[in-house]
Amino acid sequence: MPRKKPLIDLPELPAALAFVRSGKHFVLTSHVNCDGDGVAACLALQAILRSRGKSASVVLPDPPNSQYNFLEGWEGIETASSLPAAKTERLIVLDCPALTRIGKIEEYITEGTQVLVIDHHQDSLPFGHVNLITTKSSSTSELIYHLGMALGFQFTPAVAEQIYMGILFDTGGFRYALTTPTTLEVGAQLVRAGARLDLVADRLFNNQSLPVLKLLGRALESLQLYCEDQVAIVHLSHANLDGGMDHIDVVNYGLMVQSVEVSVAIKEDTPRKYRISLRSRQRVDVRQIAAAFGGGGHTRASGCRLEGDVNQVRSQLLAEIEKHL
Repeated sequence: MPRKKPLIDLPELPAALAFVRSGKHFVLTSHVNCDGDGVAACLALQAILRSRGKSASVVLPDPPNSQYNFLEGWEGIETASSLPAAKTERLIVLDCPALTRIGKIEEYITEGTQVLVIDHHQDSLPFGHVNLITTKSSSTSELIYHLGMALGFQFTPAVAEQIYMGILFDTGGFRYALTTPTTLEVGAQLVRAGARLDLVADRLFNNQSLPVLKLLGRALESLQLYCEDQVAIVHLSHANLDGGMDHIDVVNYGLMVQSVEVSVAIKEDTPRKYRISLRSRQRVDVRQIAAAFGGGGHTRASGCRLEGDVNQVRSQLLAEIEKHL
């Protein structure tokens, strides 16, 4: 896929290219509870590095969702929970805005470890020795496309599919506001390179078991409206998540209610410890709401963590959300 000039201006790209070219052994990782963009970006970058004769392993903080197991290289993903911390020459952290979000992978960082961060979050902290960070990109997977192009990588159908899946995940099928004209151009290039857009979309959006779908119905029964029907909240208990409900981004369903501006999912990871997902339609920057509780993310999609009684957690969230309506 020849390209006369880059599709996007990335001032940090030369330093990232130098980091990749000068290293021999790499460990690639992402944030805890790694999502589709993080998994796809790791696998695509692994293939790009290996094409240049380099050693590259994908080691995630915890096991990723098996929903992505159709991607080439999936079976080679390792998890830090099952491996002793190893001496790491070069660590590349993808789709992760802060060092505190890589969990057990922090043990891989020693005095001699060089770190490259590749990320697109608005609240990303440049914690690497080299940081390829921009909010101009829809996803970290899209950034890997630009990095691969700059390295002269000849995109195979498998790598094109990995990147396409990551972009599709973070843009909600090219529907979210972070989708740019460049994102659409990259998507077209990936399809030309062999990405099967119908298969990727089917595996990403239509790939649940019957018990999980029935569980979704029960989860949606918990949906309640607040603040004059402008806020929707769904509560998922620990029992729900054990049943597989964590594999569906149920928070998006709240935005299907036409009056709702902010949708919230309260997910009980362990008893009295909650992972909060926040989504907004147009007016509200949910990143500011998440930040009030030590979290972050994007303007329209963010998250945080809270502890305590679920009713108290709900009240805390509503009090903060009301400030932004």
